Amino acid sequence: MTITCFIRYEIDPFGTAAFEQYARAWGQAIPRCGADLIGYFAPHEGSATTAYAAYNIENLAAYEA
Repeated sequence: MTITCFIRYEIDPFGTAAFEQYARAWGQAIPRCGADLIGYFAPHEGSATTAYAAYNIENLAAYEA
């Protein structure tokens, strides 16, 4: 059973560039750890402080590894 994980970030509204750098780094690390990265989503419309990430992982055992 595939598990989809959603991560919600509260970021500094003036720290969007730092978040984008963070997302690029983890965007490479997550697939190396066996997960399927859906993406990172920086604030665009609406809230200037809420960003998200989403990824799929094969099962709970893989998530806990």
